[in-house]
Amino acid sequence: MPTPTPGSESARRAAAYCWPHSSPPRPADGPPDPQAALDAEVRLAHEQAAALGLELAARHVFTDPRPPAWSPDGPDPSRPAADTGWQALLAALRDGEVAHLVLPGAQRLERQPCAYAELLALATDRGVLLHGHPDDLNDDAVRADALQRAERACQSARQASVRARKAHRQAAAEGRTHGGGLRRFGYTAGMAELVADEAAVVRELFTRFLAGESLRALALDLNQRQIPTAYGNRWTVSGVGRLIEAPRYAGLRVADGEPARTADGGYVTADWPPCVSLADWEAAQRLRADRARAQAAGRRPRREYPLTSLLRCTRCERHMVGSAIGGYPTYACTSNSSLEAEHCSRHIAAESLEAHVADRAIALLEALTEPVLDGVPVGPTARFGWSRLSPARRAAVFRHFFASIRIAASSTSRSVFDPSRIEILPRRGPTG
Repeated sequence: MPTPTPGSESARRAAAYCWPHSSPPRPADGPPDPQAALDAEVRLAHEQAAALGLELAARHVFTDPRPPAWSPDGPDPSRPAADTGWQALLAALRDGEVAHLVLPGAQRLERQPCAYAELLALATDRGVLLHGHPDDLNDDAVRADALQRAERACQSARQASVRARKAHRQAAAEGRTHGGGLRRFGYTAGMAELVADEAAVVRELFTRFLAGESLRALALDLNQRQIPTAYGNRWTVSGVGRLIEAPRYAGLRVADGEPARTADGGYVTADWPPCVSLADWEAAQRLRADRARAQAAGRRPRREYPLTSLLRCTRCERHMVGSAIGGYPTYACTSNSSLEAEHCSRHIAAESLEAHVADRAIALLEALTEPVLDGVPVGPTARFGWSRLSPARRAAVFRHFFASIRIAASSTSRSVFDPSRIEILPRRGPTG
């Protein structure tokens, strides 16, 4: 395969692709933290790149919350943000931006054979060297064998998907159950009969939703009453929403994710008993659509929050994410959205915090004489150039200099910004 010219700057330029383990480590005092697992993968990628003498810029570190998934219909709409890092990585490889790819999870990527085959073929075509697999994927014979095995596994996955989809459509056309074998709340396995107490809960949820209660309130109430899902888990807001939306509870067949229709546009009923009337189910769908439109109409223009990946609450050790609270841009502890009775409400004003961290980053840039990130000015022009950077480039600078930013409780009144509650941890060396 073609290799970069030794000694050239472009020959050392690398990218990395990371996602958290499916079973992230469980902290001693809390639930598993996928973000912490992802952070560990990113740190490992930087360590591997440094050991190889490669240049791994922040903008070339691509991450996803889950591994890339193949679908016969393209991206899965139920996973809207799942594969954005993967697609950006492939675009960077196609554009020839890097000569190396560091994969801390290279062996785990084999479990996604279609994605793995696509990557191996693209890397071979673009002459990109791969690092992180116990096998030497930069040996032509080894890579060719790996590609052949991945392509065979991918083809098997495609054929299995076609068979499963055909069986699903046939079951739907005949009015038989077609939910993949999972027991649905309110029904016995196979949906042959109603589970009386669960069916009563389903009818109650529809009644209360139509009366104006929110999905969040319903989920909270179910958990407080210790009513589990069909698999014994706690309810979530999205879980209640999916129940209200599901046509099965009105006894309707489904085809390709939508209620099946007759030639004249009517519904096609199934052979399982309904939990609620068709009129109530339709009314619930109209109400959901009305609420969605009202929410969209009142939504402010989307704001970027460049510190989201770095912030951590010192009270509960959860990450803090950007969102609008009371109309004000804010970083809030993710525990704030939890359905648990006890949750953390710590938050901090986004604009003041970003300005504070930006001052630290600008000071570090002003002290430099050589660029560290493409398009980011250093030295005397750093402060002027900062105002011209996009939120994405500012986020890249923050991730380059800082490993974490810890937010403690404020010691001042709510309206006064308290910089003493902010601890900025450097990524390397004494950055402040």
